[in-house]
Amino acid sequence: MSGIAIYHGSEAGQPGLGIQVSLPATVQDLLDAWQPLCDDPTIFKQYAAGNHALCKGCQLNCCHTAYVIPDLVSFRRMAQLMGLTHQEFVARYFQPEKLAVGLMRMIPEPCIFLQDDICSIYPVRSLICRFYLCTPLLGSTEQLIYKIAWSGAAATQLYAQQQGLLPAPAPGASSFDLLFLNLLDEYRDSPGVESFLRARDYRDISLHHFLEPA
Repeated sequence: MSGIAIYHGSEAGQPGLGIQVSLPATVQDLLDAWQPLCDDPTIFKQYAAGNHALCKGCQLNCCHTAYVIPDLVSFRRMAQLMGLTHQEFVARYFQPEKLAVGLMRMIPEPCIFLQDDICSIYPVRSLICRFYLCTPLLGSTEQLIYKIAWSGAAATQLYAQQQGLLPAPAPGASSFDLLFLNLLDEYRDSPGVESFLRARDYRDISLHHFLEPA
């Protein structure tokens, strides 16, 4: 059993998708349950053609503007796919202006891995990309996904600092950059970040780090 169940619910009279977790379940279990939603045309999707289509037919394509700080598992997988050291990967695929202020943002507008409106690294894309679904989510589900994605991004930031992949932060961060830096600092000491730092893949990361206490 995966320990993950996706269900339809409602909050304040509004419908939304929810996740029910039974431990032990991992981030990989959640991804396995989540991916089919991208290819499910019966689910309402705000930006899909007619609000019901596969994500690969998206009319908006958030990959053109997304602010992507990859989680650490994805970061390592992408570098391996490219056959690059982590230092080479950062130098080639991350935005220099954001590195200068201490942020591991991949080159955007559009995402450097977007080719002909299709993700060229789809199997190893970051959690922030995997979890994005323009479908209303229940609050607890949105919070769970938020915690996982931010913990993974904070782990990348911490790893980059430890490995000397980020320069000492220089002045010039925008208010939006500072928002991200503050959020990453907020998460960096959490058990979820430590789990990402130790993990070889998503199967090594238990969801219990991200669940609210019962």
